[in-house]
Amino acid sequence: MANLRSTVIVKTDICGYTARVKKLSQSDLSSLLNDHKNFISDISTRNEGSVIKGEGDSFWMIFPSVTAAAMAAIEMQQELRAEQSSKSNDERLAIRVSITLGDVLHQDKDIFGDTVNLTARIESVTPQDEIYLSQAAWLALNKAEVQTSFVNEFSLKGMSEPEKVYKVDQSHKTRIVENQAIIKADLRGFIAYQESNSIRDVEYLLTNFDTFEKNVCEEYGGTIRSIVGDSHLLTFPEAHAALAAMESLCENWKLFIHGNQIPCGLSVGVAKGNLYIFRSCTYGKDINIADRLEDLSKIVSPGTEKNSVIVSDQIKREVSGSKWEYKLIKLDKNAILDNLLDYSQFDFFKENDVYRCLVA
Repeated sequence: MANLRSTVIVKTDICGYTARVKKLSQSDLSSLLNDHKNFISDISTRNEGSVIKGEGDSFWMIFPSVTAAAMAAIEMQQELRAEQSSKSNDERLAIRVSITLGDVLHQDKDIFGDTVNLTARIESVTPQDEIYLSQAAWLALNKAEVQTSFVNEFSLKGMSEPEKVYKVDQSHKTRIVENQAIIKADLRGFIAYQESNSIRDVEYLLTNFDTFEKNVCEEYGGTIRSIVGDSHLLTFPEAHAALAAMESLCENWKLFIHGNQIPCGLSVGVAKGNLYIFRSCTYGKDINIADRLEDLSKIVSPGTEKNSVIVSDQIKREVSGSKWEYKLIKLDKNAILDNLLDYSQFDFFKENDVYRCLVA
C-alpha cells in the first residue's frame, strides 16, 4: 500500500568502486559487498534506522530523525577508518554519505519522489569520507549534537532550484573500546629471516600470517586493530574466544612453518582491558601490558621456531572454572625477574601474576 510521509533518507556509496571491481574476482567482490551490507545494516539498526534497498555498492536507508541519521553516518565513517587503520588510502574502502529530509512515497518496500532524487544528486557531489546534508535536513538537525558547516549552493541535475548543501564536521574524538581481550602477536626471528631471504619468501610468510589471523578472527569474532611489520594487534570480546583463537592459530601456524621449514614461531601476549582509537592511532595501557607479555613469551620459551603464549591474571580470572583454567600455568616470579632484560618492566612483573597458556 502506498503512503506519502516525511522521511529522513541516507544514501551511501563506495568511492572508486569501478576501479576496485576490476581488481577483484567474482568471489572476492561478492564477499566484499556482503560484508559491506552487513556493516551498513548493523550501524543503521543501532541508530534506529533500516536499510530500504541496495544498488550495487550503494545503500539506501531511512531514519526517524536527521540527528540519528547523522550519528549513524559518523559512526560508519569512523568505524571504516578504525577497521582499516593499517591500510593505505589507496587500499582502504571509503564511502561518501548524503542525508536529506522531505516528503517521500513509500510503496512495495521502496521509496520514490523528489527527495529521493535529491539524495542521489547530493551524494554525487559528496567527496570521499564526507557526509553532506540538504538544507531541509540541516534545518532539522540538532546542532548541539552534530557540528556542521556550509559547503556551497549547487545547481543539481533535475532540480528546479539551487540547493544549499552542508557537511557534517566529523570531530576526531577518541573512541574507547572497552573490556576486550587484547592480543599482541609477533613473528619470532623475523628480522633475521627477512634479511636472509628473498622478498618473495618474506611476502609468502607475511601473507600466510595475515590470512591465518583473519581466519581465526572471523571464526571467533575478533578484530585486527593494527599491523606494523610482523606485529599484529587483535581484540576479542571475551577471553574464552581469544584463547580458542590463539589455540587454533598456533596449531595451524606450527604446521605451516614446519611444512615450509621457516624458523619463525609466534610470540603472543594476551591481556584484558580497554583500548583507545584516535584517527589511525590505537593506544592504551592495556595494550602496553599485552606488549610486555609478548616480550616475556620470548624469554620464557626461547627458540625462534617455537610458539609461546603468555596471558595476564585478568584473563586467568575470566576463564576460571572452564577448560582454559587448566591450560594456564602460573610462571615463577623469581625466574621472570632474574631473566628480565628490560628493568623498566620489573615492577609490573613483581606485582602481577602471569601465566603460560598451553595452546602451542
